[in-house]
Amino acid sequence: MSFITLATSADLVCAVTASALSVLGSGIIILLNLRFKEYRKNFFRHLVFILSIYDATVSFLFMIPGTSSNGFCQFQGYFLVYAAVLPVYVSVCIAIITYLNVVKRWPKKKLKSLFNKMLIISNLVGLIIMFFSIGFAEAVSFPNTNWCFIKGRAILGTFYATIWISIIVSFVLYLLIVRKIRSIYNEIEQLVDLKDKRRKTENLKVQIRMSTIPLSLFFTWGIASVRRFREIFWENPHQIDTLNLLQSLTNPMQGLLDCFVFVIFSSYSRQKFKEIICCLEPEERKMSTEVDTDSRL
Repeated sequence: MSFITLATSADLVCAVTASALSVLGSGIIILLNLRFKEYRKNFFRHLVFILSIYDATVSFLFMIPGTSSNGFCQFQGYFLVYAAVLPVYVSVCIAIITYLNVVKRWPKKKLKSLFNKMLIISNLVGLIIMFFSIGFAEAVSFPNTNWCFIKGRAILGTFYATIWISIIVSFVLYLLIVRKIRSIYNEIEQLVDLKDKRRKTENLKVQIRMSTIPLSLFFTWGIASVRRFREIFWENPHQIDTLNLLQSLTNPMQGLLDCFVFVIFSSYSRQKFKEIICCLEPEERKMSTEVDTDSRL
């Protein structure tokens, strides 16, 4: 067995494993929203539910290796251009909605209407990029890759440019959101005693969750962008190296990272998940139905 075959096998195992974990993470978020009426009534969790559907779709496509330039390879390559950008676009939409809610104090009804419009625009932009790719780029599968993708420099100015603009916008907005949250809690501390451990812990969790969202986007798209930029301008795309392996591990992971951000880091969501898998005692089950102190995310 050649080195290329071994490296390709390792990439494939990493890609399939990461994709499966990501589908699992997205599935947990989707399950929580479908299982609990009070959970999906929360507007911001509903936004995450929509994000998870897109995440699961992309991760599933990443799970299927592209073996040749056949009909499915063409479909996978072009459809990934559309599907892969949508979680990023939806993430920036959530950042905008959260900013308007926390910082500008927009009413929820107005936010719902705005998000629906932004979701339509996001899908239209994704479709435009996909059709642009069909006209100006080729969907191919190289021996050292695990899925078919678009070949050509034209994709840098559309696909990757819009992704990184969205990531940077999300990062800036969440910095402003965290700053506002700190300001709000500082004002409350001057009026009410908030030294008890639970409320300070919840405050910290909100801030951690806010700052983690754009970081997860950096994690999933950083290596992929570096690798694509390098192979277009400097290297032979057939080259096997560490970047291939890292992209196979990180690129499909958005769903799992979102699960960490919105479920693992949220005590309320963890309680609800435990309730699904029958790990809560009656007293704990009663507590999980109390008012959700972590109301936004």
